[in-house]
Amino acid sequence: MVSSIPIHSKDRWIINFIKKINPSFTPIQLENASRLCQGLITSMSHKSISAIASSLIDSRDQSSLNRFLNESDWGCDVISMDINKIKVMQQNRQTSFTSKGNIIIDDSLLEKSGSSMELVGKHFDHCSSTMKTGLSLVSMNYSDDKKNYNLLKDVYLRKKYLEDLGELGEFKTKIETAISLIETLIEIFPFILTQKPKFVFDSWFLAKSVVSTLKKYDLKYVSRAKSNRIIVGLEMNLKEYALNVLKESDFKMVKIQSSNKTQTRFIYTTILPLSNLGDVKISFIKNKLKEPVKLFIVSNDLKLSENELIKIYKERWCIETDYKNNKQYLGLSDFHLRKKEGILRYLTLCFLVSTYLEYCRLMGIFGHCFGKEIDLSSKGKEVRAYQHLLFERFVIWLDYQFSEGKNLQDLLKFFRDDNTQYKENIQFVQYSTHLSLEMSAV
Repeated sequence: MVSSIPIHSKDRWIINFIKKINPSFTPIQLENASRLCQGLITSMSHKSISAIASSLIDSRDQSSLNRFLNESDWGCDVISMDINKIKVMQQNRQTSFTSKGNIIIDDSLLEKSGSSMELVGKHFDHCSSTMKTGLSLVSMNYSDDKKNYNLLKDVYLRKKYLEDLGELGEFKTKIETAISLIETLIEIFPFILTQKPKFVFDSWFLAKSVVSTLKKYDLKYVSRAKSNRIIVGLEMNLKEYALNVLKESDFKMVKIQSSNKTQTRFIYTTILPLSNLGDVKISFIKNKLKEPVKLFIVSNDLKLSENELIKIYKERWCIETDYKNNKQYLGLSDFHLRKKEGILRYLTLCFLVSTYLEYCRLMGIFGHCFGKEIDLSSKGKEVRAYQHLLFERFVIWLDYQFSEGKNLQDLLKFFRDDNTQYKENIQFVQYSTHLSLEMSAV
């Protein structure tokens, strides 16, 4: 029996989008990709392959979806699919990069419990400050005032994991992985060098090699800095400088807008030479005037105003919310696949779906269906809008079945998967429901 809104997977909109991402897909592969993508958006609480398969009107065979993910020749690797996804988003003014945009780099842990899954191992979790089992993902998002979507991704594998496989030569640190993503993006999309979006990341990625890479391309960054960063020539770190040099009178009160709330912060901004970074503009930020500095934000763009510096760094939160929403609504960490190929393909489809929803919003597809006043201010609302479209497609499918001569009992038997143990109850369900409708009880 179905576990959510029955999915009629032959949706030309998403099929056309997927076809642009992977032109090598055969018609059958396109349908399987569509089935999986739409299954990831449905209201199921857990997006397992079996749950998706049981929700499909036109296919209930879980093994065919597993073979599609693990064994089928896609004719295109996942890196090329990510690149094609970015190319599609550059084809329209509503979805493309702008000179005021930001490219955000971050990592996230997808917690897993299975010990036999490839790519899964023990990683340090920054939130709990403990080691957890999972898949460590490093990815890159594009964001501006109107857009937020994934660009590229890669899986970080610890040295011990690769050593056990005899593949130690393949090891890359998270820093090296981030640099690889930056260079791949610039190589494929050289117009970035003229648009010059800001690169935004947290203190983990504020490394000499990342800064040098961006400097090589004359690109600017905004990042959080650790308090132990040494100020060249003063022989003290940022924390010591804030405690021993800065006075309360140096800080000014600033109102910061965050999540529809106005917060008060106390900020001092100057230019200082930091070790391995050179001259940077830096903001020392306090929550309260008499408290220690809580945040150090730096940038190699010395022309940025204080407000611009803070505003750009706040954009880093976009990738955090994207991770959260993709886990909560699109099953980013729900996979139970064991093989590397299947896992990477599943993750690619998750980010593809997330980008597709953003594409629908930016291109006005949701507005065309529901009216321009529809609220699409969050990923959750985008998901609910698409789920409503799935339900409407199901209603239209029902109407089509009736027009083809099917009757109610035919459809009830169909959705009970022809299980004979249920057939004797169909009449009861049919008439009791009609009675409830007549009594306005349903």
